[in-house]
Amino acid sequence: MSANRQPVPVPEPTRYKFGTFELNVQSGELRRNGTKLRLQDQPFLVLRKLLESAGGLVSREDLHAALWPADTFVEFDTSLNTAIKRLREALGDSADTPVFIETVPRRGYRFLAPIQVIHGGAPLAASAMGISSRHTGRLRWGLLLTALVVAAAIGGTIVAFRSPAASPRVVDSTQLTFDGLEKGNLRLRGGKLYFNEASGNRVVLAELPAAGGTATLLGSDMYLADVASDSSKLFVWSAEKEKKRTIVLKVMDLASGSVQNLENLEVDDASSAPGGKIIFSMGGEVFLADPDGSNKHKLLSVPGRAFNMRFSPDGARLRLSVTNMNADQISSMTIWEARADGSGLHEILTRMPEDPDRCCGEWSPDGRYYFFQTSHYGSDRIWAQAERRSFLSKTPDPVPLTTMPPNFHLGAPSEDGKKLFVTAEQPRAELVRYDSRARQFLPFLAGLSAGDVESSRDGQNLIYIRYPEDTLWRAKADGSEPTQLTGPSLRATLPHWSPNGRQIVFSGSRPGHAWSLFVISALGGPAEQLTTASVSDLDPAWSPDGSTIAYGEARTDGKKQSVSIQMLDLASRKSTTLAGSEGICCPRWSPDGRYLLASHSEYDDLLLYEFATEKWNVIAKGIGMIGYMEFTDAGKSIMFDTLLGPDPAFYRIRLSDTHLETVAKIGDLRRYFGPFGPWAGVAPDGSPLLVRDISNEEIYSLDLDLP
Repeated sequence: MSANRQPVPVPEPTRYKFGTFELNVQSGELRRNGTKLRLQDQPFLVLRKLLESAGGLVSREDLHAALWPADTFVEFDTSLNTAIKRLREALGDSADTPVFIETVPRRGYRFLAPIQVIHGGAPLAASAMGISSRHTGRLRWGLLLTALVVAAAIGGTIVAFRSPAASPRVVDSTQLTFDGLEKGNLRLRGGKLYFNEASGNRVVLAELPAAGGTATLLGSDMYLADVASDSSKLFVWSAEKEKKRTIVLKVMDLASGSVQNLENLEVDDASSAPGGKIIFSMGGEVFLADPDGSNKHKLLSVPGRAFNMRFSPDGARLRLSVTNMNADQISSMTIWEARADGSGLHEILTRMPEDPDRCCGEWSPDGRYYFFQTSHYGSDRIWAQAERRSFLSKTPDPVPLTTMPPNFHLGAPSEDGKKLFVTAEQPRAELVRYDSRARQFLPFLAGLSAGDVESSRDGQNLIYIRYPEDTLWRAKADGSEPTQLTGPSLRATLPHWSPNGRQIVFSGSRPGHAWSLFVISALGGPAEQLTTASVSDLDPAWSPDGSTIAYGEARTDGKKQSVSIQMLDLASRKSTTLAGSEGICCPRWSPDGRYLLASHSEYDDLLLYEFATEKWNVIAKGIGMIGYMEFTDAGKSIMFDTLLGPDPAFYRIRLSDTHLETVAKIGDLRRYFGPFGPWAGVAPDGSPLLVRDISNEEIYSLDLDLP
């Protein structure tokens, strides 16, 4: 006879932790980094209710019941809206780009951020719910030369994934940095973290104790590749790449701070290898060399560009990431494995069709787990793959350790295997306009998180792309009456009004498909696809009569990619190549129809095509990488911005005599990277527009439970 088992009561939660905040349910205190914040009764009750249902929808009716007894009469909508507003103010949250509280129109609210539920004195379980969000399209420092793009920068905290027993999970997190700057290339060795950080217009190399504390600056304008196995030196490369695809690997001695080139060793990426050796890649070929770069020999070749090479702790296996074009010419990242001698090469983690981009793996020190990250529409998270190999049971599927938001980027496990060091980021953007009187950039449309702005010809309406979702919107000229035109399944960029103001053409991409041209009614409705791109169709521009759209086409001829300008006849839906446009991209049609403005695919010049003469003329060159360009002053001038040069700025060039003048310096601005770099444009009054990056990115230590 067995005894009856009684259920064990679960204590009521006493505290909730999320981000840098902690809410004490009993005392009603909200603290941020230990500092008590003022929170009135109704905002407190709303926050508690949202936390109790984190990730789920809390209806307005549920909030009404939580705040007021059934027989209480209040002006409910006004009171609840006020409570939500005050709560967002306390959390520093935004209704437009929420990190914590999302408004579900006409239904209620949802708490987005990961939370940790604490019962009594210790966490019973950490739970998290989240929604996918688009990242940025900014470059990760560690993969600038391997085409891994991911952009900028967040603040947030971690989530412990509610998983079945015996699954790896995150049980707690500790924030180690607090400056909000963009970070990458996170490495660990000898109890110290090494990483790159964007500081103003520079990239710095820094060192931080793994337990937290004050970071030490090691150098400027150097990117970190890896730390030597004996912790005595760093493998780095200079930011001065000029136009070379590969870089010269350098060695920084940590004791003296001296930096020396490794002779005759130009690489795409490099890492330390067993026995003090160096493993490096050049395109799709992977080599092993002595510590000084000598005696290199080829290990293997992969179908794409190789990066992030890592040996297993026992030195028996090698895993690496590969970026490549698939059959539909869509760029993807995959992870491959080989024996240490380069034999037996094969792709792994192939049972993840919902997460086609996989990269950047690291082994746990004991080799029992392999950590890696995935990216889907710019939303990045970290996974754990158990390395059990048995004839009696199949290898378990990977388990996600984090959810979105925020985006998590893998750094390295601790040397005892109990922690995982990562960076976490939340893309945030602010639309700003240059005020020539104040000589500074000021918020435009209340600092809307958007770019790709264009005014209709009558000046009554605007279209823009919301960041980071990449959705197309229409609004009145003052930003009022915003209307969403495209949904989350169709990323949109570079929209332009038709001359009659009835349609909008834009570049769009659906999951698994290339960027193609779409047209949609300005009043909304389904988007019609105009082209089917092999690589990308970008920068559509209407002819003044609305009969033709010029656009830049990127395609693959064999193994070579090329660009040209295409002319799409809207009546026949047929495209033809503009004569002499091979190697030229990104057209803009002049208001009078006489010219096309464009640039070579290196974006180092400004070209003007005259239809009457069928000739291209260079009107600007040698002032940096050309960004976005527009005709202004009724077609009499051209406004454009520059990047990466010695003095980034907005420039205006007069067509009558090609006189060039500087409009505004922008070198000190931190710019937001959209799908195709940092957007710039022109406001209805002719002043420069750009998107400021106000993202936040920090380093976290995640406590792991690895059964």
